[in-house]
Amino acid sequence: LLQGWSVSVRIEVFGNSECQRATLISLQLLVLAILITLVLLLPIAALVEIRAPRLRTTMTAITLLPWVVPPVALVVGVAATFRSTVPWFLASPYSLVPFYVLWALPFSYRALDAGLRSIGARTLYEAARVMGASTFTIIVRVLIPNMIGAIIAASVLTAALVLGEFAFAALLLKETLPPFMAEFQRSEPRAGMALALVVMLPAALGLAMINR
Repeated sequence: LLQGWSVSVRIEVFGNSECQRATLISLQLLVLAILITLVLLLPIAALVEIRAPRLRTTMTAITLLPWVVPPVALVVGVAATFRSTVPWFLASPYSLVPFYVLWALPFSYRALDAGLRSIGARTLYEAARVMGASTFTIIVRVLIPNMIGAIIAASVLTAALVLGEFAFAALLLKETLPPFMAEFQRSEPRAGMALALVVMLPAALGLAMINR
């Protein structure tokens, strides 16, 4: 079982300029997707939990809607809409970010919603309001510090999705890490499997950190 293992193949893979470029693009998309997801969902999840808990079921259903539409149909529809109006948007690799944010909605929203309920967000909100805090202050100085675990969980789940998502990048012809891995493994099967193992490890460690 322990025979045939070597780091030389991994060094060779990461020395590839195309791999470095694809990895850098994927990391940039990962950071942007996490930031946009948290900026959009954290206030919405907090307001639903605090002021309109009856809407929790509705929000859960809304966050599932992106998974109802197949990636091919979603990409074709968006591309047809924006190709004539903002072609520069589709030409940029950053056009993948909205797709990643939509695709991560079910996981990230549930992680944040679970975190809000676990800390008793409504009780904290009422206590802070009695002390004169505004809604923005409550979210920034009361809720967020108490739900670091949920924020980390949402971030790691979004990151794992970005690192493993192939369909959107392939359909839009973007050179991110998953399409590069699929193409690279055809010509270099051993090195491709080594690269896949390296990519899997951070995701596995992140999920273990969530459980911890």
